[in-house]
Amino acid sequence: MNTDVLSTRQVATLLGVGEATVKRWADAGEIDCFRTPGGHRKFRLRDVTAFVQKRQYQAAGPLPSALPQGAEEPGEEATRQFEQAALRGDAAALVAQLAGIRLRGYSLPQLFDEVVAPALHKVGKKWAEAQLSIAEEHVASQAVIDAVARSQPLAEPPGEPVRSDRGTAIVAAVAGELHDIAARMAACLLRAQGFEVLAPLAQTPARDLADLILRARGAIVALSSTVSGEVGEQVAMAVAATRQTGGRVVVGGDGMRKARLPAEAKLLASMRELDAEAHDAGRRRARG
Repeated sequence: MNTDVLSTRQVATLLGVGEATVKRWADAGEIDCFRTPGGHRKFRLRDVTAFVQKRQYQAAGPLPSALPQGAEEPGEEATRQFEQAALRGDAAALVAQLAGIRLRGYSLPQLFDEVVAPALHKVGKKWAEAQLSIAEEHVASQAVIDAVARSQPLAEPPGEPVRSDRGTAIVAAVAGELHDIAARMAACLLRAQGFEVLAPLAQTPARDLADLILRARGAIVALSSTVSGEVGEQVAMAVAATRQTGGRVVVGGDGMRKARLPAEAKLLASMRELDAEAHDAGRRRARG
């Protein structure tokens, strides 16, 4: 079983409350913790999950008392449960499911690839087939956006918050792209790798993006496109900017797979590949 250790800040982020509330719960014995030699509270992820299951935590919405059978590891049932919770707008249940699966030793990039992305694909397909209204699709998307934001601690290594000492990462969806959940997941993983993340996200004009890369001295630029394949010129402008900063450009999404990309842009097929690429980029910068 995974025994990740979380700080008070990380637990507060995961549960959607203030740090003072987490400290009060810990001091009252409602949530198990231990203290470092310096007196700082630390929390094991399994104890945080036990707390929300026992208490059926309500502060940011209802959490399930236990994961349904088959939903505790990546697969068809986990995807179905995630999709249903998203359609209910239940971000807290989404966070609880991700945390529960994370406890079994799966990485957050793997959960993004094997649970979140397939569930979003199913939602998008139902909308395209007029089985969902625009409003219902928006409710599901916003719940996933909220869950991704609160899942940041699940991506971070155990202990204190990550120091942003690996340079700047820029994450965006290209001009004309309305969907930015993949970009948000990428930003989450890059923060956990120690990058300072600038995330203009959806519909970022190519020239504005290039200017941002130059100003911020971007070390890694991650771009997404889910639909349009007419993105080659925009990616080329980002590549030209990174030639001046010494950075790299990585891209992903169905739109990117259809596009004619410059040779320097690396097409990635998964969040796990992005995580590995970010690790390599950060390691090279540290050596430099």
